[in-house]
Amino acid sequence: MISAYDQSEEKIEEAIIRQSRESFQRLPTLEMIIDRLVLALAPEIKSYCNITPEIELTALDYMTYEDVMDSTITPSLIAIAKADPWNSQIACVIEPDLLFTTLEIMLGGRRTARTEWKPRSFTAIEQKIGQHLAELCLTSLSGCFAEVSPVSFATQTLESNPKSVIMTPPATATLRVRLQLTIDDRDGHMTLVFPYGALEEVGARLAQPFLGGRLGGDSGWRTEINSQISGTNVTVTALLQELSIPLRKVLDWSLGDVIDLGITMETPVVGLLNQQPMFQATLGQRNNGSLALRVTQTLLPEEKEVEDASGID
Repeated sequence: MISAYDQSEEKIEEAIIRQSRESFQRLPTLEMIIDRLVLALAPEIKSYCNITPEIELTALDYMTYEDVMDSTITPSLIAIAKADPWNSQIACVIEPDLLFTTLEIMLGGRRTARTEWKPRSFTAIEQKIGQHLAELCLTSLSGCFAEVSPVSFATQTLESNPKSVIMTPPATATLRVRLQLTIDDRDGHMTLVFPYGALEEVGARLAQPFLGGRLGGDSGWRTEINSQISGTNVTVTALLQELSIPLRKVLDWSLGDVIDLGITMETPVVGLLNQQPMFQATLGQRNNGSLALRVTQTLLPEEKEVEDASGID
């Protein structure tokens, strides 16, 4: 994957040669986690500034750490966070456009025209708001990681100059994730920096292809699906007995022959759904004369029962 930054600084042929030489390994499961983060972050931002933002993943680039820092706007508010228990560090970059958009909205300036900002050092209140935004993102990220590898991110330091942030050697493979947040018709950007060294403990899991399935636990959708399924009609087939009969005897059958199934009222009956054995039952009769089955034992594998129970709220 060739980043937008690479294309703007060098010819496309040079970018292809350079990145093929660096040969960064993609992390499909981490990419999926970032997709979940985009959905999880919106309600967190709304709880902070009372406006629901539109969040878009604008870039997901595999670069060297040096290139990531060179492409970061200077100055930006960079929150360096410790990943526990990975014993490593990642970074969350709050760019000036997002920082001042949030600041203006929270201080009642959403109706004023945006003024041109000139690079300068950040004030104490700006640093506080930027740190809180970064911590909201890192908390949501921790929740998205929970099903893969439980981890917590705690902000250690705040920096404003990307060149002073040295988390790993310059040539280290790094994933850069850039998000665009639109709040009250104003755009701002946030960047997450994942050096491969920081992900070493879970690198094998993150490099595995993600083939779908439940990850991160979307209980709302599971509840909705369960409610829809509960009203579905299914056909239950009662299997009374299975016999093994030589084909030559079957060919000799004629009209009126009686086939002894070898069953009694105590013989267990197997209940099938879509040819799948679901339960064992006894055969009986209701007061109105209809035949009935009384379920006596489930035939579902034990591990499937545990899995189903964990997926139903």
